[in-house]
Amino acid sequence: MQQFPSIANYKAFSNQSCIAFDKLDGSNVRFEWSKQRGWHKAGTRKRMLDETHPHMGKAPAIFLNKYGESLERIFRDNNEYNKKDSFTVFGEFFGSNSFAGVHELDDDFDVVLFDVWIYRVGMIGPREFIDNFGHLHIPDVIYEGNLDVKFLKSVRRNDYNLREGVICKWGKTGKWKKDIRMCKIKTQQYIDRVKALYGTGKHVDSAGDFHDINDDI
Repeated sequence: MQQFPSIANYKAFSNQSCIAFDKLDGSNVRFEWSKQRGWHKAGTRKRMLDETHPHMGKAPAIFLNKYGESLERIFRDNNEYNKKDSFTVFGEFFGSNSFAGVHELDDDFDVVLFDVWIYRVGMIGPREFIDNFGHLHIPDVIYEGNLDVKFLKSVRRNDYNLREGVICKWGKTGKWKKDIRMCKIKTQQYIDRVKALYGTGKHVDSAGDFHDINDDI
């Protein structure tokens, strides 16, 4: 089952034309669909997932109720996709009180679709994702333009009233390590809160993985 890639820090890029999406503050979840088996696999970023998971067991049911039929219809009816055998879709699982990958058990949770990967093709590009999946509930587009210092500072100041920050994406559908690029920018408010709670080390998130604080800086 395809895993979501690590996202580079914004410092690796400069003046790249991009589309910046709201980076939701939760945990990465993934779901696999195939023509033969339908929706048949679910996972956190690194592990398989089902309803027995103590913190994230609600995610598969929330995802299927919200997206299952709509995504399957797109995969079967869209001329760009109906010849493909398998897809992995990625979403963010979070509640109103989630922070830095840690969730409160009695919270009200949601899953929001944020990327689609095609077997033997790669990640769908950001423009295609908006065009073909934007009618579903996806993260808001915060900005379109150059990834420059002006935009960086506006995110750091949280001019857009974000919970965590943005994910900047560019490129066209294809082998994602070559054609689809991403980087992240966090708000200073988020960075300061992470440092106040966890210092500069690591903590175990609700998925059971070590969460590196440096990734939030």
